[in-house]
Amino acid sequence: MISLQNKGLLIQKAPEHFILSDKGERELSLFVTRRPMPPRYLDGWKYHHLTSLFWQRLSLLVQVASNLVHQKRQFIPVQNKQETLDWVKDYIRRQNLSREELGHGIFKELSHCLIQCEGEPAVLVRRLTGHDRIGLTSIQAADELEMEHVHYRLEFLNIVHFILHKAVETPGCFPLLDGIIRDIEKPVPFTLSTEKTYQLIKKGYTPGQIAQVRNLKLSTIEDHIVEIALHLKDFDLEAYVPKSKQERILQAAQNTSAKKLKQIRDQVADANYFEIRLVMAKNGDKS
Repeated sequence: MISLQNKGLLIQKAPEHFILSDKGERELSLFVTRRPMPPRYLDGWKYHHLTSLFWQRLSLLVQVASNLVHQKRQFIPVQNKQETLDWVKDYIRRQNLSREELGHGIFKELSHCLIQCEGEPAVLVRRLTGHDRIGLTSIQAADELEMEHVHYRLEFLNIVHFILHKAVETPGCFPLLDGIIRDIEKPVPFTLSTEKTYQLIKKGYTPGQIAQVRNLKLSTIEDHIVEIALHLKDFDLEAYVPKSKQERILQAAQNTSAKKLKQIRDQVADANYFEIRLVMAKNGDKS
């Protein structure tokens, strides 16, 4: 606080009350323009199940490819999970490329992504380990780039998610990057707990039965079902909310500009909050 005051960015109005000065407002506006929050490509809802494993594989693959190009076989791997080490060995074998072709191909695809992404490439590049080069930790990279650690984390995920987007949506253009996630990509990116609920739903279990079987609160299972409705195009909404009630909920939503659940429920008294959330999750954009 004192530092911001000394820079003329904050004005103290009371012992625990500060406001932005005109200079502070201008600086904040410039900061948001340069670094929009959240970053443009950040999409944890879609890529949460791929992010961690993708980075583990990519970082190790880059290190191995770099050392192979320089004909160096003795080095300490940046990832120590045996399954990741085994995966990289199998991946390289399956590519049937020379060490130079593999190294050049990974470099070309990564470079193409980093050029297209609006993020700062150094956010990711500083983390990569290669021949005679040790990648930085996230904290070290943030400090070197003079970024707050939380902001750095968001920017890092932003770039990783952009690369994932390119690999998933245009695999023909990024065959090596797509190969990193081909075996782990899921058509429906549910969280692990929601996936378990989804499997029970497919077996015909009711929400109450699932809550009992999984020893979870009914409200938690309902949260899972709402998540499923958001992602599944063929979700059977009528199994949970009769068609006539769906129409009344949507009509109430149209009459309520704020789309607040309580205001909708006031107009559809026989609907509970779970039913309203389900309808809005599946049809909210149509209201």
